[in-house]
Amino acid sequence: MNRKLIFAVLLLPAFWQIPLAYAGDAVPVIPLQVRENLRIVYQVTDDADYEGVNKGLFYARKLINTYDKQGIAPDQVDLHLVFHGTALNAVVNEAARSRLKVEKTENPNGEILAELIRRGVQIELCENTMQHKGVKPTELMPGVKLVVGAFPRLVDLQLQGYAYIKFE
Repeated sequence: MNRKLIFAVLLLPAFWQIPLAYAGDAVPVIPLQVRENLRIVYQVTDDADYEGVNKGLFYARKLINTYDKQGIAPDQVDLHLVFHGTALNAVVNEAARSRLKVEKTENPNGEILAELIRRGVQIELCENTMQHKGVKPTELMPGVKLVVGAFPRLVDLQLQGYAYIKFE
């Protein structure tokens, strides 16, 4: 029997074990291992814009959507966004943005904030930042909650086992 034919016959079962993801130039995707009790906190310190909305809000929606596409139930994702510093501008209404001299007085984050809150994301603002900037609780976008301080809140959540991600 031809050596090449014997070699091919012997290796054929091994090729059946190769996933389709390896075909051609494709790179294998590492699957998510943790699929329940996901606890994440974003620290959002700047009102950096990304595709028309605050960068932290943009990536929060992207994360929630990724988990959803992976079949992870929404009740298994506990996501908190803690805003402070100039990120305050992302979570206040038009009157506050005008007084704070934000370039766009109309808040472009209204829709994404409402969507994330509806999907169970906690949007939290540092009370110290709010007071320092002279913002009143009535000037917050609907659904925004106050925390006593951004750093104590971040420490508290991390000590509870939340994964920490910082956005600037």
